Amino acid sequence: MTDEPTWWSDDDRFVAELGAAMRDAQAPESFLRAGRAAFAWRTADAELAELSSDSSLAEVEPAGLRGGPDSPGPRALGFTAGNLSVEVEIHPDAVRGQLVPAQSGTVLVRGEDGPGAEVPVDDVGWFVIRPVPAGRFRLHVRTAAGAAVLTGWIAARR
Repeated sequence: MTDEPTWWSDDDRFVAELGAAMRDAQAPESFLRAGRAAFAWRTADAELAELSSDSSLAEVEPAGLRGGPDSPGPRALGFTAGNLSVEVEIHPDAVRGQLVPAQSGTVLVRGEDGPGAEVPVDDVGWFVIRPVPAGRFRLHVRTAAGAAVLTGWIAARR
C-alpha cells in the first residue's frame, strides 16, 4: 500500500479534482489585474509612441483663445513613433483622433482590464472612439501598411 492520493494514477479523477479546485479558488483582484497586464505584452511587436504634446500640461493659454477654467475645451495629446504620429482630442462624448501621415488602419482601445473596442481608421487617418473609455487606456494602432504603434497610458479625466 502506498501513500499516493487516489487521483494520482487516475487521469479522470485528477482532472475532476483539479476542476473542483479551480472553481473554488478566489484570486485577489490585484492578481487578476497583473495577469491581464501580462497578457497585454502580446503587443510587444508594436513600437511604443512617445508623448510629444499634452494640452493639460500647458501652463499658459495662448492669447486669443476663448474660454477659461470653466470651459477649457478638449484635451489634446500627440504621440510620435518613427514616421507616424497619433493626434488625439478627448471630448466629453468621444475620443477623436488622426494618424499623420494620413492612412487607414485600426485602433484597438486597451484598458487596464485588457483589450476593448476596436475602431476603424479611414483613408484620411481619422478615427472616433465612443464612448470615452473609463479609467486609463492606451491606443494600439495598426496601419494598413503594417505599422504597429502603442501609445502610453492616457487618463481621460483630468
